[in-house]
Amino acid sequence: MKRTIVTFVVVAIATALVFAIITGGGRQQPTADPGAGTAATTTTAQPVAAEGANADQAAAGPATTPAQAAGASAPAQAAAANDAAQVASAAAKQPAWQAKPAAGGSGSMIVGGPLTSADARIQLQLTARGAGIERVLFAQQWKTAKARLSAERASAGKGEFPSDDERYRLEPIGTLVGQSVPLLAVHSLVVDGVSVNTFAVAGGAPIWAAVGDGAFETVVHDEAGKALVKARREFAVSGHELRITQTVESLDGRPHAVRWLYYGPGDLTLDAGSLMDIRRFMIGALLSEKRDPGQSIVLSNDTSMVRSSVVSQLEAGAWDLWPTATSTADQRTLSWFGTTNRYFALAIHSGTVNEKGSPVLRVAPAVERIQGQFGDPVLGAPTIFTVVTSAEQQIAPGAAASMRLGVYAGPLERRVLLDEQPMSTLGMIGMIVYEMGGCCTFCTFSWLANGLVVFLGLLHDWVVFDWGLAIIALTILVRLALHPLTRSSQVSIARFSKQMASLKPELDALQKRFAGDKARMQQEQMRLYREKGMNPMGCLGGLAPMVLQMPIWMALYAVLYIAFELRQQPAFFGVFQAISPEWAFLGDLSAPDQFIALPISMNLYLFTLESINLVPLLMGVVFWLQQKYSAPPTTALTPEQEQQQKIMKVMMPIMFPLMLYNAPSGLTLYIATSTFIGFLESKRIRAQIETMDLLKPGKGGGKGLFGGAFARALEQAQAKAQAKQRGGR
Repeated sequence: MKRTIVTFVVVAIATALVFAIITGGGRQQPTADPGAGTAATTTTAQPVAAEGANADQAAAGPATTPAQAAGASAPAQAAAANDAAQVASAAAKQPAWQAKPAAGGSGSMIVGGPLTSADARIQLQLTARGAGIERVLFAQQWKTAKARLSAERASAGKGEFPSDDERYRLEPIGTLVGQSVPLLAVHSLVVDGVSVNTFAVAGGAPIWAAVGDGAFETVVHDEAGKALVKARREFAVSGHELRITQTVESLDGRPHAVRWLYYGPGDLTLDAGSLMDIRRFMIGALLSEKRDPGQSIVLSNDTSMVRSSVVSQLEAGAWDLWPTATSTADQRTLSWFGTTNRYFALAIHSGTVNEKGSPVLRVAPAVERIQGQFGDPVLGAPTIFTVVTSAEQQIAPGAAASMRLGVYAGPLERRVLLDEQPMSTLGMIGMIVYEMGGCCTFCTFSWLANGLVVFLGLLHDWVVFDWGLAIIALTILVRLALHPLTRSSQVSIARFSKQMASLKPELDALQKRFAGDKARMQQEQMRLYREKGMNPMGCLGGLAPMVLQMPIWMALYAVLYIAFELRQQPAFFGVFQAISPEWAFLGDLSAPDQFIALPISMNLYLFTLESINLVPLLMGVVFWLQQKYSAPPTTALTPEQEQQQKIMKVMMPIMFPLMLYNAPSGLTLYIATSTFIGFLESKRIRAQIETMDLLKPGKGGGKGLFGGAFARALEQAQAKAQAKQRGGR
């Protein structure tokens, strides 16, 4: 009975661990609709207030301390309040300068498109609020596979394009003090040391005025109403790239020092159907000139930050995301900064080219400092915003000075990031990280995943031309590669069981003869094993296939879950959608297979039931067949051991389909195919084993790599124990 309970507990713990890996071990950030914030509107100092914040800005600009947004302790709240008082005191001594809209229109503008043209990639919907981006609409990316299929049919003249509401978009999520913050909106201008609010609405009208061609302008006035400088922000689109040109012109015939503060890439939307939160904050940096004299290599592999670590950093009151203590010590230079979700990225870089036409790798002067900040809590979790501070520009009397900012707004697609400029030269391929979130980030084997996604792409592009068939082909190749080891391990286990059964009478006799001397009994047992040419640890060699496959399983899990190439891609040339465009079955390998859509959704705790998914159910059937027709043991089982086997035969076919019910169908297709091939493989190996003389020692005495190592370790341990026992007499 005790063994049965232990077995059940072990299986339950393993189930919980796998479920934690699948659902993500970190805290997840719920997606918030703009304007849905629930936090109090009390405004205090924010991390970027080192430049000062005047009274108008403190009253109107979205700002809150990470300590308050995260529900920090009373001492932390008090410290934040003290900081706020100091900032307010300093701001009160500053001149009351204001920014007012230049002559022109207001409201929204559209840059890029039309979205239905063949070469269109993105379209910007701009807003005068902070001269920012209200949303980025994608021309060729859709929210659902059904919309993608409709768009493909429309392109072939077989219908109309879906509405723009069906297009995938990057847009603000969450709020700051109840206000939605447009993407990359200007927070303030610091003119001659005076911080001037350029975000909030002045007297009911935006501070920026639309002046056409994707441009906005505002004019900074002193307390007497005299115009000091005019700021201009202009947007242009090319492919997945957009360029922001920021210009400041002196209007009063005096020199000025100007610094820009604007909102940088922050939290992106957590995609619907995501099993875990794998959003990241990414940094591309150049090594010091001492380590890289040519300053030509951009690194990102050791600078990416999972969202949960950024949350912890901000909760600790460490606002700076760049520069950090490590980057300063290593003398690294920032090249780009971005955020990612499962399939898309928003990243800022220099947006300029050198005299040779190559992208400039340093993002300065557009970015000098990046700080994180919590937004309003939504369902108990805050949204993360970032605020970017530019370097200070010197504006000559009557002259103007510009700085350019490049922005990548596009998919995490290898082809785009490797082949297109400036992403290729900037090393933005580093934004693609095949790692799972939560407690299994370290065990995803991302180096193996990178190789597997390339190989999977080769199978698709050159062999089978379908992602579903490519997954099946990859499964077959993996099983073939491991077949010799699988066969050897199963033979080893069968031989060990047969030999143990033949030795049972002699082992029982040794136990009776040396019942009072455990060390001597173990010594005699080892002597008997050697005489019979068998290894008591030889069965451990049976673990080798599982040990070797685990990295492949984990890497494939990450690839099939994260790879953009499989997003909304149908299996088997879209045959089920050819039968009926409304049938979603296997129409998206990155989503559940949706064999039958249900009219309502039901929360079943482990997952939300929205459809009958066929592939996980078939996977459970295959697991059951594998358990039912697995080779029976050659030795007699005790009642407790029989009970343990019954539990496993029930748990496996139920546990895995439940855990993977809402997993991407590409992943469940792989596991189901692998399990079915394994079932056929085991059946063939068992047939071969029946023709073998298992009592004859195998090659190497049945030791093998794993068995031999364990046997030697056991012999050494026994020798030490016997020596210690003799020394104590």
